[in-house]
Amino acid sequence: MLSRMKTRWLAGVLVLGLSLDVSAQLEDSNAKTKGACEKYLKTPLPAEASLVAAPKAWPECNSYRLEAGIGVKQDYPAARQCAWAERRAIAADLGPRFSVASIFGGSAMLTVLYANGEGVERNIPLAIRFSCEQGWAPAEFEGRVEHLESLAEKPASPRNKFSFCDDITSGAMGGFCASYRQEIQDLANAGDLRVLSSQWPEAQQTSLRVLVEAEQAYAKAHGEGEIDLSGTARAAEEMDAEQQLRNDFLAAIKSFEKAAQPQGNARDFTNVDAALNRLYGKILANAEKHKADFGAVQPDGIRSAERKWLKYRDTWIAFARMRYQSVPAAAWLTLLTDDRIAVLKGVGCEMGIDDAACGDEEDERAPRPLP
Repeated sequence: MLSRMKTRWLAGVLVLGLSLDVSAQLEDSNAKTKGACEKYLKTPLPAEASLVAAPKAWPECNSYRLEAGIGVKQDYPAARQCAWAERRAIAADLGPRFSVASIFGGSAMLTVLYANGEGVERNIPLAIRFSCEQGWAPAEFEGRVEHLESLAEKPASPRNKFSFCDDITSGAMGGFCASYRQEIQDLANAGDLRVLSSQWPEAQQTSLRVLVEAEQAYAKAHGEGEIDLSGTARAAEEMDAEQQLRNDFLAAIKSFEKAAQPQGNARDFTNVDAALNRLYGKILANAEKHKADFGAVQPDGIRSAERKWLKYRDTWIAFARMRYQSVPAAAWLTLLTDDRIAVLKGVGCEMGIDDAACGDEEDERAPRPLP
């Protein structure tokens, strides 16, 4: 996901040596932060740090997934051992440099583990040392050091653990944090769907998997092609928009399983289909007019999302024909088309079309017809 983020978006540079020179990171920080890091960087490392062999390639263990239990069993000691290896890999300039794995791995993960006492004795001075190694944008850097120092006197609660995303100030880091949250949410959504469909006939489970793939392709196309990317937080906004559609899809399936079935007939579908075509044409024309504007929603992005939506719609109809046999296809077509209209109205708000009808930013993502 984050491979789409250009390196010019990134506000910081990782400087993670084992014998660390932090002058480049501290140059723009305030005197208090400089003094604090100069002190904390002298905090002795535990003996296990010297036992980690220098890697020849980027470690495959992935500490941030081990710490959070993303796709693997949560294992704090394994996450710590992996983080030591990642720290050495970053020091040796072994990629991936600008990825979720490198941003949240290595020294960043050691910061989290020692700050929260996860699988190791809690050690705030050591956590701050690792935070000083990681660095990032100056304001973010300063805020994180102050945050960690405050935890020395008042530890974070188990439900409000320290996170490397707590003190972000840059759009670039916002994108990395959004990607991290997306991984966790996607894992939870997939688990919910497995539980929900575990007793279904095999053919229906297969049909659901095909539908999920189509929905994810549509959500990705919407995030990539129908969001204004002119701001510094564009990566986070793109992923948040994509995740919103994925979450709404799961909520809809859960709702339909509780017998909340849609209503609609052929005439209803004809009317909403005509309304969708009018709105789509209006938005596409506006995109053509402003396609040279920096970060503007592009016509090709809208067309791609529409094609993905049409495939998603048809795949849903095929799934519903198997799972919800008493509901006519016209009812699903009406509901799904109404939902696409609501999404496109949000796109229109992003593009500045009919601002008076859009309200504030929260209104742009108001509940849609899809449950």
